[in-house]
Amino acid sequence: MGGFRWPWERRRARLKLAPFDRSRLPEAREVSFAEMLEEGMLMAESAGRMALKNRLIVDALRTDEPFSDERAAEQARAVLYELVQEADEAAEHVAEEREVAGKRDGRSQHQHDYHRSDLLNLRRREKVYASVAKELWTKRSDDAYVAEFVERSREAAWQELGTAIEHELDRRWPRYDEEPDYAGARSERMAGVGDDLQRELGRLAAQRAVEAIPEY
Repeated sequence: MGGFRWPWERRRARLKLAPFDRSRLPEAREVSFAEMLEEGMLMAESAGRMALKNRLIVDALRTDEPFSDERAAEQARAVLYELVQEADEAAEHVAEEREVAGKRDGRSQHQHDYHRSDLLNLRRREKVYASVAKELWTKRSDDAYVAEFVERSREAAWQELGTAIEHELDRRWPRYDEEPDYAGARSERMAGVGDDLQRELGRLAAQRAVEAIPEY
């Protein structure tokens, strides 16, 4: 009994670790300017599509106007212009930080405490923001780019709307296999759907007839 020890009382064998050798670490690869610009564009375009998606959703919920490619293209160009402004402002802000950093020696105390040793990185960031602004400004005049920008945003908007509608339907109406006497009421329910469709078709036909009347 005297030699018994509980598991937590047993000494763990010490691992023999070699001294840390910084020279054996893999050399960090410097990110190229082209890679930084590509990443900046991806982030800007992603933010832009989200902004346009939200505008399309608001239009779909708050207005009676049907989707229009022309209006969506205008909105896309407005979003791209806002992104250009944001990138320009970011470039100016980094330029101001670079000017202040040039007057500081020593080591940084936190990630936003820039000194002389950070001047090269700050200059690259400034050039990236300026290049993103220039690239987006050029793409605003590219009809094919704007059309693709709209289409991707529209798909995201309709997907989000469709998901919201499905959730609302699930919340408001029970599943057919949980509804009492579903089979017996099916014919009556389908007749009601048919009547609704007929009324909607009639309304659209009347609207088209009015729109077809020439104006003098």
